[in-house]
Amino acid sequence: MYNQIVYGSLLHPKELEKHCITMNRVSFVKVKNYRRIFNQEPSWRKSNSINRAVLNIQEDKSSWFNAIVIKNITKENLIELDERERGYNRIDLKDGLVIDYGGMKVMQNCFIYIGKKDKQNSIILPNIEYFDLCLEGAKSYFDVFYQDYIATTYQNSLNHNLKLINTKL
Repeated sequence: MYNQIVYGSLLHPKELEKHCITMNRVSFVKVKNYRRIFNQEPSWRKSNSINRAVLNIQEDKSSWFNAIVIKNITKENLIELDERERGYNRIDLKDGLVIDYGGMKVMQNCFIYIGKKDKQNSIILPNIEYFDLCLEGAKSYFDVFYQDYIATTYQNSLNHNLKLINTKL
């Protein structure tokens, strides 16, 4: 069985419900060696505005981000999730990169979706509706999780650099 790492809109419990994923299948984790960033062109949240970026991750050995893990993904879940995440590639994470919030348990057999290179853009800003959905999802858990989400989520600064998100978009 595989475990899916979730770091964007699927953080929101209502988004999980749409895929019949209950909270008893979810744990809170930290993922090492990657950075979460709003730099992905949307595949189905269409917009012509500069505010159209959805979340992505980038490899970065000095970074980490928090997420949830959906345990024991079924084939049916996988088919639905692959369709939902069609602008991303599904990759396996090396064992040892995902640890639970207590720091005691290392999660194994984890996969994650990473944005396709041709869908990444360094001169777009977060889609405001999507941004709010992700923020509300992170906030729906516990305070440390929410604070970690804010402290480990980046957006473009429009001068080809990154900056931490501004929760007051």
